[in-house]
This record gives sequence, C-alpha cells and structure tokens, in this order.
Amino acid sequence: MTMRISPTLFVSSSKESICCKACENSVAPYRSDVRWKDEVRLVSRPVAGTTGWADAVHPELIIREFVCPSCGHLLDSEVALSEDPFLYDVVLG
Repeated sequence: MTMRISPTLFVSSSKESICCKACENSVAPYRSDVRWKDEVRLVSRPVAGTTGWADAVHPELIIREFVCPSCGHLLDSEVALSEDPFLYDVVLG
C-alpha cells in the first residue's frame, strides 16, 4: 500500500522513496531530513507578463515550478520573490 502525500506525489510501499504519481519514478528518498523540492527540476519565470496575471504585479515575483526529472510532470508550484526560500510542506507519517 502506498501513502499519498499530495495529488502528484506518493511514498513508495517500501517507504524508501517519494515518487511521481504520473510515472511512478522516485524523485527523492523518503527521510525526515530530505526536502523533495531540492531534489527535482526547478523552472522559474517572472510572473509579470504571464497570462492571467495583472500587468501591475510586482516585477520581482516569480513562479517556481517543481517538475519530475523523469517525465516532466508538474509536481507543485509556488509564487514568491526570487530570494525567498522554498515553501516546504510538512509530511507526517
């Protein structure tokens, strides 16, 4: 049995890996000291000029997209200033 930790990620039945839901490949080890966002591909781009965002948005805001390194599936995204740390979810279990 696997444990789902988000709509796009689950913990393998062996509890050794955090895996992509789309391709089932491991994206990071499952340990308390591992932050999975540090282990996947990161795509960052400015929010300004992005479809659906107002032109008056702060010019330093970026969209961070965390992508599966195996299949390219979008795992998570966040909007932040470039100097802000990643937003880490707490996974209990």
